Amino acid sequence: MKEKLKDSRISEFVIAILAVALGVLCIANPGGVSAIVGKVIGIVIVIVGAVMIISRIKDESYRLPAIILGAVLIAIGLFIFSRPNDVLKLIFVVFGVLMIADGVSGINVSFAMRTIGTPNWWISMLLALISFAFGVLCILGALDLLKLQFIIIGIMLIYDGISSLYSLIRVGRAERGVVDSHIVDEKDI
Repeated sequence: MKEKLKDSRISEFVIAILAVALGVLCIANPGGVSAIVGKVIGIVIVIVGAVMIISRIKDESYRLPAIILGAVLIAIGLFIFSRPNDVLKLIFVVFGVLMIADGVSGINVSFAMRTIGTPNWWISMLLALISFAFGVLCILGALDLLKLQFIIIGIMLIYDGISSLYSLIRVGRAERGVVDSHIVDEKDI
């Protein structure tokens, strides 16, 4: 169990560091990031469609529906590749939903911290509420300027990465204070 928790924390730590790095990149070059992100998404969708078609050419079962779906995916991917900024507005909404989900998760973690008696649990709660608010801001799309939106995404990524690192450090410190025991026999009591 402890190994799973340790592995989970390591992956969360890596994700937090990557979020901070991507956030810095979004702030440093928002126009370049937006164009690259849109084109990469378009290319990936084209590849998925092509693989779907190629893999079903020799297969007799569900060949026609898979080929049609693959062709539709290729068309969507080419559209996204040719008009990345239009599609990125949708991605901005999806990113907002992810920030809201992260905020809700952070709220749950802060309640857990409060339950085990972690001092200053409210700081994690505040950070989670800010993540939630950033997500709502993304979804509302209060600003229609794509470069500015990527700067905001960069700020949110940096914030999210730092707040995740903070929570991981606080939980790790709190767990070190908890004694993990296992009763083997009644004599141990």
